[in-house]
Amino acid sequence: MGPHAEDLIHLSSTRNMNRRILTLVPLALALALGGCAFTRHDQLRQQSTRVETRLKKEQSRVLSLAREDAERAARLDHLTELRWTLSAANIGLAAVPRLVPIDKRDLAYDVLEETYDTIDWNIPLGPADHARPLPARFNAGTLNLD
Repeated sequence: MGPHAEDLIHLSSTRNMNRRILTLVPLALALALGGCAFTRHDQLRQQSTRVETRLKKEQSRVLSLAREDAERAARLDHLTELRWTLSAANIGLAAVPRLVPIDKRDLAYDVLEETYDTIDWNIPLGPADHARPLPARFNAGTLNLD
């Protein structure tokens, strides 16, 4: 075999190796991403955490206002109400895997997602602003699936 033949063999083995790598990369990515998939419950816990963070930031901002500010007390009351609603939604979320029948879990998660969205929407509103109402299936801090 001459030097040219050795180059061809090396080139051929390199191409085969590249094909193997190109075949394995999508498989590895699928396994890596599939292993990191979040359940609906996990996604809602993350949404709850984001809403809570926004709520705390807004509460800190309002607390930094002068005590004489006419809207300060009303804003704090509004934020406290939202905090109680968030706590009730979080209790509902924790209860879903344990207490909600499997056939109603998607509905429960839909209601909780809308509840978290509504709380988040209502955070920046002032006392005179019209708040978005909570979902009908989340009434008085209770998850109603019937």
